[in-house]
Amino acid sequence: MATVTFANFIDSLPADTESLLRAPNLRLVVGNESCDLDSMACSLAWSHYLTCTGKASAVPVFQCRADELPLRTESVWLIQELGIPTAKLFYIGNLSVDKIAAAGSKVDLALVDHNAPTGVMADLVARVGTVVEIIDHHRDGRKWECPCTIEQVGSCATLVAERLLSDSGYALDKTVATLLLAAILLDTVNLSSAEKRVTEKDSTMVQKLLPLVARQQEDFYSQLLDARLNVSWLTTPQLLQRDFKKVQCGHYVLGFCSIPCLVSDLAQREHLNGDCLQFSQLQGVHALLLLGAVFPKEGPRRRQIGLYQPRDHVTGVSHDFAESISSVLESQEVLNCEHISVPSFNGVVLEQRNTLLSRKQILPMVSDFLAAVEHDSHPGLSDVIRTYATEQYHDKDSVPRLSVSSLSLADIQPSVGVPVDPMGAVLLPSTTHHDQPPPIAEYTLEEEVTDHRRYRVVCVGGEKVRVDLSLIQNYRGIVQHGGYSGSNAIIFISACYLPPRNIPDYHEILHQLFFYVLSVLEQIIVEGYIVVYLHYTTPQNSLPGMSVFHKFYKMVDRRLRKQLQLLYIVHPTVWVKAMLHLMRPFVSSKFYRKIHFIGNLQELSEHVPLNQFTIPEAILSIDDSFDPNEPQHKNTPKQEAPPTQEAVPQEASLEPIPEQLDDPPAVLDTPLTLEAAAPPTDDATPTHDAMPN
Repeated sequence: MATVTFANFIDSLPADTESLLRAPNLRLVVGNESCDLDSMACSLAWSHYLTCTGKASAVPVFQCRADELPLRTESVWLIQELGIPTAKLFYIGNLSVDKIAAAGSKVDLALVDHNAPTGVMADLVARVGTVVEIIDHHRDGRKWECPCTIEQVGSCATLVAERLLSDSGYALDKTVATLLLAAILLDTVNLSSAEKRVTEKDSTMVQKLLPLVARQQEDFYSQLLDARLNVSWLTTPQLLQRDFKKVQCGHYVLGFCSIPCLVSDLAQREHLNGDCLQFSQLQGVHALLLLGAVFPKEGPRRRQIGLYQPRDHVTGVSHDFAESISSVLESQEVLNCEHISVPSFNGVVLEQRNTLLSRKQILPMVSDFLAAVEHDSHPGLSDVIRTYATEQYHDKDSVPRLSVSSLSLADIQPSVGVPVDPMGAVLLPSTTHHDQPPPIAEYTLEEEVTDHRRYRVVCVGGEKVRVDLSLIQNYRGIVQHGGYSGSNAIIFISACYLPPRNIPDYHEILHQLFFYVLSVLEQIIVEGYIVVYLHYTTPQNSLPGMSVFHKFYKMVDRRLRKQLQLLYIVHPTVWVKAMLHLMRPFVSSKFYRKIHFIGNLQELSEHVPLNQFTIPEAILSIDDSFDPNEPQHKNTPKQEAPPTQEAVPQEASLEPIPEQLDDPPAVLDTPLTLEAAAPPTDDATPTHDAMPN
């Protein structure tokens, strides 16, 4: 067995594709696309082993350009510390697939730290390459029939070290041992017991490598960590590129950027949103996931997930694509995520309370979900999503099936910071300054008129809940009565009127709006009702989270659930389908049989009359461009301003709020009755023939 020092091995590496092809028994050893220290160390170590043992003329390939190497600050520090000349390394930019194909050569590949080739390597495999072996610690994609060492340990370097140390004919070089040790320590956070990814095998390999490198573990890790966190001099595009991985999920392409800082801190950088837009365009992704992590030597560890989506006309993906991914992540109890407000960032930011999970666990959550949603156009639950959903709710029977009648006002009233009685009045603290209670102020005629204009009282579960109409005035256009189809009332829900999450008292307004919609339903339903849901132009920052849907669904009375006859979802998007999937564990299977996806308004007019409904301008503006036969991501809506107060239509069947009243109403402050208005007679019922084309 030939002995090749590591220094001589590096000096012998080819400089370009032409010299590469001259090597006999060539094998490229390729790390993953992020080209982190684990990938670099494994590709260098395994290449040296294959060459020394005569198994192949191995060449380690770094999946980054030479000018991108300085972005990997910990890798640069270690390479310089070990005296490895960076100019001698073989980068992805040195490789030409066209030249290899033109030469008629065949190339073997060994994959380390991943098990599915991407980018240039995927093209190489498709044309002239063959994957002959895999060493990886990620989930097995099971795409190749070749010798595989796949085990979910803390670091791929652990598996490589085990293979090298088990071969008595190979003398492990000190430089190789140092590379592998560094990768294991960084990936396992210095074998931290708090990291559930650390295995006994990781600890064993560290103990075997330490004597070979003659370094103190704590000091070595501290030096590596300092080098990793030294990113203040990097520009935002460089920071996004330094640990970037692009993943294809069906028709969608996602970019995962691991960054050594919090997203909320990154958002303080000037021009961040513009840099994210340019980076998304350069990489050709539909959305960026910024995985920020801070693991200080002292103090709590933190992780944040930022989701950035370029404007619709840039990627052709619906505006709620990032929100769909956010909903998926929020639904995973194991992540324990919650929205946080970062006003300077044009996207969604989640605080990840469980800091033990990294990109390795988050990536399959997102990719599996999108693949399942895209594959299953019907809102039924696929096997993959069923697994995810049942992990959250465990047993469908254990999910509380509450009706409004079983809820107290404490369950349904929004938290406003002060006690509220059933009629919505503030309850003042008791006082001992008076022997007798103060006199009750006279309720004037003007106050009666004002309250009639401002409040609506609805009975919910036998209790009175007062809806503040002035509070939701800008958003009342969310619900309109569109007449009747036989004895079924037609309800139009326009989600473009949902309130943005960043307004003051958002949760109170959302609750009030929900009760308002319930009051409309109670007024107009006779036997059943049909809901038409218009979603496509909903602003990204107005989409509620999964927990909101779960909470509100539990508040809906069982009678209202049963009376729903049909649900038409017009212009369905990824977010809508994601919500339907995630709701499956606590929603009756009968509900899904009532759902119908509608591609455009013309198709909708074949099912329900539209002449009693004011269609929002935002919906009209995108309808011609929306093609239901094209994949979701190819539809590009026009950008419209959010609806203003003047644009809010009044619901057709309910009395409008009068601007002036000469006389007070006959009945004031009375709950809305649950008796619905009578539907029109058959003669008055609009027909499809009367519908405009």
